[in-house]
Amino acid sequence: MKKILAVILSILLIGAIAACSGGANGGSSQQTSGQPKTGVEAIDVIGEDGIDWNHMTQQELYEMAKKEGGVIKIYATTTDANTAKKKIARDFPDLEFEFVQCDTDEVKGMIERDYDAGKIYADVLLVKDSSGEIYNDLVMYDIVKVYYPAEICKHMSPDLLQYGMPLYSTFNPWFYNTSAEKGFPDGVPVTSWWDIVKGYNVDTKSYKDANGNDTQYWHIYTKDIKAPSYAALWAQLIVDSDALFQQYREQFGEELVITYTDKLQNSSFKHFPENNAGVELFWRFSQMKSYELNDGDAVVTAVNESVNGPTLGLCSASKLDNREMGMDIAWVTGLSPYTAQDAAAYVYVVSGCDNPAGARLYINYIMGGEDGQHGCYTTFDKLGHWSVRDDITYEKSGIEYPEVGLKAPDFEKIFEYYASVGSYWDLWSSWSKK
Repeated sequence: MKKILAVILSILLIGAIAACSGGANGGSSQQTSGQPKTGVEAIDVIGEDGIDWNHMTQQELYEMAKKEGGVIKIYATTTDANTAKKKIARDFPDLEFEFVQCDTDEVKGMIERDYDAGKIYADVLLVKDSSGEIYNDLVMYDIVKVYYPAEICKHMSPDLLQYGMPLYSTFNPWFYNTSAEKGFPDGVPVTSWWDIVKGYNVDTKSYKDANGNDTQYWHIYTKDIKAPSYAALWAQLIVDSDALFQQYREQFGEELVITYTDKLQNSSFKHFPENNAGVELFWRFSQMKSYELNDGDAVVTAVNESVNGPTLGLCSASKLDNREMGMDIAWVTGLSPYTAQDAAAYVYVVSGCDNPAGARLYINYIMGGEDGQHGCYTTFDKLGHWSVRDDITYEKSGIEYPEVGLKAPDFEKIFEYYASVGSYWDLWSSWSKK
């Protein structure tokens, strides 16, 4: 009896070891950890369906898509995706495409509800992910899949591939008035993030001096700081505390004084670290008098008018198109340690969709194919967009990508702080209004 028990225990032990090691063949970390691989190491990963999607040509995808026979549905937050839909339909006439316009704040919930209900409607998702919500909540749970066409990825930065398949880069810049700021070198009024919070009084921990005089230099207009794309920008600055400490030393020749520590009210709902230059910057910004406006057009209008003196506005890069209406506005670029987070638009295949080959064909096509010429990549060339391909340049922004000074996001760390940015903004900014 004891021998029988020993044999049974041995079998169970071998089974447990095999399970932990991924089976007789070792398995992959993707399968044992339950998390999909992303980034360059995922390019050579075979799909769970046994298909090597990433190394298929457009023609191969087309042949498979024809056999699927369904309508390829594209959920996208930009109407440019609809223009691309019309172009691909002309080049691949045996396929049918449907475009669904989605709001950025709602599309994630739409995909999650479809997944939970087991009724998948979309094949393709195209959306900006500034905060890492799409990556952490959809990609990491395999609700959407990242398709990495190998020949296209050869022309892209590994940093941007880490969290998905980027379609183009964009950012949320500071705007300034070009007429009002002519006295500054090169006409640009700020060269670092510390210039934006100019006038902060370390002794009073406010924008009032000891005599109660207002010392704030800039008049500030913004979109909603709590919105994911803006909260994520501040979260990235908190992540890059060391770079902000260094920038302050280089700019002012002294150490940054941390003044927010006694203002922390950390809890299970919000948490900021101590002795962090990014948090200090955010604290000083929260104590400024600022005006939150509903849309970016209103923000740049306020910058153009600058009725109260030197003015800065924070909103989407695309709002520079208001110059065509005669506004004296421009982006602030080349900020130190970087101008902004690279808020790329990403494109995904929806897991469990009816047209996995058709979805990948659409993505491959809008990325321009292996040489950038087999598709419609330039459809997305517009003001405030930059190509993520090193063999294709977008022209309409009028400034090269390196000159803008964008930072590739760190979604794992951004995700840790960006919700707290909104909570602390509500708390701290309310104090400045008293």
